[in-house]
Amino acid sequence: MRFPVLLVAGLLAAPALSAQLSVPSGGQWMIEPAEHSGRVQPGKVQLNIRYGEGRHSSNWGRDVPLSDLVGLSTADMGGSGTTVHFKIVRSAGTLDCEGWFRGGSGSGHFTYQPNSDFVAQLAKRGISAPTGWDQFEMTMAGVGLELLDELKRQGYDTPTAGQLARMATHGVDLEYVRELGARGYHLKNPESLVRMRDHGVDSEFIASLDSAGYKNLSAEDLVRVRDHGVDGDYISAMKARAYQFRDVESLVRMRDHGVDPDFIESLNAAGYKSLGAEDLVRLRDHGVDGEYIADLKELGYTPSNLEELVVSRDHGVDASYVRSLKEAGYENLSLSDLRRARDHGVTRGFIQRVKARGYGQPSLDEVIRLRDRGLE
Repeated sequence: MRFPVLLVAGLLAAPALSAQLSVPSGGQWMIEPAEHSGRVQPGKVQLNIRYGEGRHSSNWGRDVPLSDLVGLSTADMGGSGTTVHFKIVRSAGTLDCEGWFRGGSGSGHFTYQPNSDFVAQLAKRGISAPTGWDQFEMTMAGVGLELLDELKRQGYDTPTAGQLARMATHGVDLEYVRELGARGYHLKNPESLVRMRDHGVDSEFIASLDSAGYKNLSAEDLVRVRDHGVDGDYISAMKARAYQFRDVESLVRMRDHGVDPDFIESLNAAGYKSLGAEDLVRLRDHGVDGEYIADLKELGYTPSNLEELVVSRDHGVDASYVRSLKEAGYENLSLSDLRRARDHGVTRGFIQRVKARGYGQPSLDEVIRLRDRGLE
């Protein structure tokens, strides 16, 4: 679902400033053919509107039905330098547009006229008159009385004019409210709809969770899983690898720690299969992945105890370090010995310097003692 974008240089976040903003008497419009996946959409156009000046300038754009542009025909759009005059009529106000078209694209100017009857209709529904700016925003977003009536039908608290304008600028429209309602979400507080929309919770996302077996989640849970990147695809992919959870919190934790299907597959390929959720999280947190395990495996290290892998990784024992000590003549060291050597700062370079001073082929313990005594 596409929805309008209204950007007003940080001012939309402060509703108290709406009364101070100057309502534009007009602006510019641009129209191009609407496209989806590279194909022109019949009966639709891409409408972009610009208004305001300086840091208060704004752009609004969306695909709209051609029928929304009263007085504009496909013949007008296809002309060569054709002058046009049409209107964009909304419940809250009207944009009276003039300009020209050439080859399906056009541009021009508009004047804005607020609808006084809309204010009267709001009053009949218990809503005080909006500021001029709020009414303009509702005009731009196409907020109609149908939205108010739908909110009432679904048992929502009556919004203020400011809340209604906020809903408009955040993409909470009639379609969105109906879609959530059809899935059983009647949130009572209109601000909850804004929060859901801001966090990307829409009917498609809810449907993806439903199909993955997570139905009837609370509004807070929907926002939480969305924020943490848990969607139907992630859940299904984890299920396919035998990881199923009754609660969404476990899914969120796994996702937060970077445990995803690719990580699990890398461990499977390295021979570590069917690990518990906690083991997966611990390995991921400590940087133990399939590549790390495979590198150690190639060098002959295949510990059955996962803690050996975690501790070795934590101590900086990786394939390159193991190879460097092998090259210095220290073959077949245990992971425990390698960790001890690493902790004491034993490197290939240090070993070479020890040998150059006539120590021959000292044991690892001797090398560590020399290192501890400050031999450089």
